Amino acid sequence: MIHYEIFVSVDGQRGVVRVGGSHPLANGTASAIEYALEVTKMCYPEATIEFDFIKEYTLDDEPDVGYVYEAPTPVQTYH
Repeated sequence: MIHYEIFVSVDGQRGVVRVGGSHPLANGTASAIEYALEVTKMCYPEATIEFDFIKEYTLDDEPDVGYVYEAPTPVQTYH
């Protein structure tokens, strides 16, 4: 699975938008950039937004380790 970090500038202030490869609107580098820019524009509609650069990471799927933690017995409380 590919994970994207899209670096943008909002009125000259640098920031990053992280997009997981499992996101339905990010099915490649171009669509991840487009999604990040659109989300940033929605948050800062009056700002000047610029794309700076992108980093891509390949992440391994998490291994199936079964149950790691047994849920505790609920404690009844009185209010």
